[in-house]
Amino acid sequence: MRRLLIAALLTVIAAPAYSQALGTGIPLNQEKEVSPETRAKRQATEEAYKSTMKGIPDAKQPADPWGNVRGADSAPKAKSPAKKSSGN
Repeated sequence: MRRLLIAALLTVIAAPAYSQALGTGIPLNQEKEVSPETRAKRQATEEAYKSTMKGIPDAKQPADPWGNVRGADSAPKAKSPAKKSSGN
């Protein structure tokens, strides 16, 4: 009985690992050769994408993103360095 329980437990533990080793069964690289028309279309699409990305300005982050939530009187203040006195 104990051996059967251990065998069942090992089967349950090993089943997910075994299923991952089988793969999806879908060939991902189906298209080896690309026709010149398709290649030209892909290149034109890529160039259009790059030119569009160059036209978008970078978003500038505000210095204090919570600044509009806090009041002006509760804004964080810069701390001055503490002076250390010598104990002599």
